[in-house]
This record gives sequence, C-alpha cells and structure tokens, in this order.
Amino acid sequence: MTIPRILHQTYKSKEIPERLEEYRRKLLELHPGWDYRFYGDDECRDLVERYFPSFLPVYESYSVPVQKVDIFRIIAVYALGGFYLDIDVECIESLDQLCEYHCVFAEELTITQRQAEELDHRDRLRVANYMFGSEPGHPFLLRILRKMAEESKREISTEYDVLESTGPGLVTTVYHGSRKELRDVVLLRNIDRISPVTSGVSCHFGNYARHHHEGSWKWENSKASARVAPARSQRITQPDINEICSEIDSIINTTSSPEHIYLLRTCKEQPYDGLSYVYDRTSGLGIPVDDTSSLEGKKVLVSSMPIGYTNRVSKRNTNIIYTTIESSSLPPDWVNVVNGYFKYCIVPHPHIKKVFENSGVSLPVEVIQQGFTRFKRKDRNTLKRSTFNVGFLGVPVERKNLFKLYQACANLLADIPELRLKVHIPDFYGGMDLKYLGMVKMSPFVDWTEGYLGEDQVAEWYNGLSCYVFPSSGEGWSFTPRESLYLGVPTILSDIPVHKELIESGYCKAIPVSGKEEARFYGIISGKWDRVNVEDIENAIRDVYLNYGSYYIKTLQGSRWIENRWMNESSQQLLLDFLVNI
Repeated sequence: MTIPRILHQTYKSKEIPERLEEYRRKLLELHPGWDYRFYGDDECRDLVERYFPSFLPVYESYSVPVQKVDIFRIIAVYALGGFYLDIDVECIESLDQLCEYHCVFAEELTITQRQAEELDHRDRLRVANYMFGSEPGHPFLLRILRKMAEESKREISTEYDVLESTGPGLVTTVYHGSRKELRDVVLLRNIDRISPVTSGVSCHFGNYARHHHEGSWKWENSKASARVAPARSQRITQPDINEICSEIDSIINTTSSPEHIYLLRTCKEQPYDGLSYVYDRTSGLGIPVDDTSSLEGKKVLVSSMPIGYTNRVSKRNTNIIYTTIESSSLPPDWVNVVNGYFKYCIVPHPHIKKVFENSGVSLPVEVIQQGFTRFKRKDRNTLKRSTFNVGFLGVPVERKNLFKLYQACANLLADIPELRLKVHIPDFYGGMDLKYLGMVKMSPFVDWTEGYLGEDQVAEWYNGLSCYVFPSSGEGWSFTPRESLYLGVPTILSDIPVHKELIESGYCKAIPVSGKEEARFYGIISGKWDRVNVEDIENAIRDVYLNYGSYYIKTLQGSRWIENRWMNESSQQLLLDFLVNI
C-alpha cells in the first residue's frame, strides 16, 4: 500500500486570514485532482469519535486546543491515509513523489547536545508533526497514539508540557524508539534549508514545504493577557488510559511484522567507492552479519561484487545480490556465481540490467537506483576566484580516466594558466600504476589529497571547485556528478549510458565518446566500454571556462532540478519493499 492522495487541514474557524489562505491556494494549485479535506473543530471531534471512539476521553480532557489538533491529525491520517499539513505550512513542491512511501515524516531541526539534555531527550534530531503523510493503518501512528494515551495524565502548565504530551517532542521520542523496528518510516532530512522565521536550519518538510510557525496556540511569550495554560475541562481516568492502551496493543499484535532481512557484511570500514557506499546505505535495512552460510530459509542481501563471497552464503537461503558492472558484458565467473548462488539481482540503472541479461544472467533482475549524498550547500563565490579549479573525486582505476583528465589540463595550461587540478583519492586498489599516479600527484598544478573525508569535508572540497569533471569510460553508479550538480558546481561528464538522464537534462556539459575499446579490469579484458579522448575532455573544459557565466547559471537551475530526483529515501524504500515482498 502507498500513501493516498488526500490532504487534511484544520483551523479554528472557516474564516482563514489572507496570509494563510494564500498558502492554502498554493497547496491546491500544486495538487490538482487530490482529495482536499478541511475540518473545523466540530468535524475534528466527529472524526475522532467515528474512527477511534475510545480515544475521545483523551481528546476531550484537554483544554489547550492545539493538543486536540495534535490528536486529530494522527487519527485522521491513521484512519484515512494521506498528508496532514498545518494551515501555516507553505507547500513549495508537489507531494506526488512522496506517495510511493508508506509513512513519511521530516526533521524539524537538530538541536545541540545541551538542548537535548535540557529536554531530557536522548537524540538531538527532533521530528516535526506540522506535516506528515502515511498510508492508512500504519503502526507508527498507532505507537504515537499509545504514547499520547500514556502522557495524557501529565499536568499541562507550560508549553513544554504540550510539546511532550501530544506534539513534536512526543513524536520525536516515539520515532527514535521505533526506527529500528519500523524500517519503512521515511524521515526527510534538512541540512541547509533556513527557517522562514529564524536564521537557523529548521522548519521544513524536506524540499517540499516550509513551516511559518504562526504559533497562535502559545501563551508563554504571547502579548495576550493570559499567561497560564487553560485549565483542563475534565480529567481522564487510569481505567480509560488502560483501555486505550490495551486496544492499541491488540491492533499492533495482529499486525504481522515482515521477516528479518540479513545483510552480509561486505565493508567494515568507512565507505570509499560506489559499492561500499551502497553497502553503507543498505546496512540499516536489516541485520548485518559476517557469515550467512549457517542460516537457512532467510533473506540475505549482498551489496557488493558477486564473486568472493560464495563461502559466506548458502543456497538454502534466498540470496539477493545488489551490484553493478562498468562494461558491456559480465565476466563468465560473475555470471556463474550470480546464477548459481542468488535468487534475485538488483542493479542501479536500466542499461546495467540489459548488460546482465545479455551476459546470460537468468534470474530476475530488478532496477533500483541508489540515490546520492546531498551535501550541505554553501555560497560558493565561484566567479570571484583567482584560480580555475577543476575537480576529480574517486578511486583512480583505469576506466575513470584520471590520467586523460590530467593530460587535458596540462594541455590547457598555456591558455588557462590559472588552472588547478584538484584530485581527491579516497582509496587505492591493487594493480594501479602507482608510478604514474605519483607523477600526477607531484605536478605543480595539481592539488592532491587522499583518504576518507566526512560529509562536511567532502562538501568543502566540492565547494572549492570551479567545475567538476567526471570523464569515466564505464560507470555503474554515477554518484559524484549528481553530487556536484546538486551543490551548484558546473559539471562535465562523459556521454555514457549511465549518465543518460544527466546529459539529457541539459544542465551538464557532455564529453562526447568516440566508439568502444576493450574493458580492462586489472589486466583482464571483459567486454567493452566507451572511448573518451583527451582532446574532447580538453575542449569541454575550455568551453566551460570561456562561457563560465552561462554555465554557472545553468548549473544553479540544475541544482534545483536534481534536488528531488534520485532520493536516498526513495531508493531505500523501494529496496525495502522489494526485499519484503519477494
């Protein structure tokens, strides 16, 4: 089941202030054909009574209106599905893409460790309740309601009590307590969206909406004369609480949990290349183990190359391989292992699927894209630099064409004396020409760095570039050009099949390819990949340099185009659904 196209909103009266009505008009314009439902106070109570009558004592015990709204929003989405939005939420993108999820919330903000301790929270990341979406009947919403029932005897004397008894404080506690068990709850992160009411990074629903925090329910800093919380109109009894919790527990217990998924541990260090990043991103979907050969009748995901793990998997399990290839055909030993030890194969691109099938892979091949890291955006001041910084990031295997990029940059120095080639190498593989790499490293126009970098460090590296160049002849994931475009770095990449969508977008500069050449993997030839010439790399960099203003503007447009494509959350949701349903 997925999220139905229903929008839920409420307000204390049907007379909505114009500034809020504008947000509603924009919401409806972005969602033609969606079922829009608006509720007044009476309709909110009626919905609670209709779909969760046992919760009515909790609902009616509160005299702070926002607490009733907090309860209503959870019950409305639990019963009917769809998206709830506070009336002061401004939607800026259509929510259609999010309907593929089962349950989606968002980061409100990430507080400091000291703030977390003051709030008695074990986690710094706070989860918002001003907007969320879900399929009907999702167990995460049930857990929120159960916690609300438990907190319903809390004395409400401060705004903090409201937040912790029915609001985002409570939702945050339930989320962090449930995330390992309820793996299909998607949380949209916000690393650089500035709040419309403060100068901090907060108050967004991913890239889809922003919360204007009218805060009309608050009283502690209000200009109104009342400075205390409204007294409760009635008290809830412990038997009522017990009855509600018992009812919720019985529903939870009848909800079948998906069987455990096991993940063969194929990377024990920090991620450094495509496959290790894929393992890192899938490791939260199940139980990581070093060896699955003793298991029987289990689902086992192997995110790596298929060869090298046959002694750690068993044919008694349903083994799934998540992998890729950078050439036109698979080595015969790959095909034999995939067909012999696995029941399903997952690849990141339709072109890769054709390669696997044409190479003789006989089992089902599923395409699930793997997203990319959305690093923190910054004001790059690109046009003010005294140097023209060309970047390369990756493991310098032959197909990545670092040497050809180096030669192209060396040729351009006569015309672009301020050119610098910035190279970062996360790791080295065996069989590399270290002598040639040493020559590149020691060249006076090359800025060379090595080793693992954290996300902030990688973002800093990207943001120091004038353009990013990815001239690969064969590629399986296409991570780094997506990252550079997202960050607003003019991006040059080879016109190969896995880059098709980026090339066709028009936001990147394409390096043409000129036929095919033998694909060499550490001395072994397996199929072919595209030929990329030094002259074509050189011409592409020169064109971007000479027309930098227009490319920079185009890249900024591309940065917005790509921000909701190839979402990590989407790839993880699709992968989890696939693993659960096979």
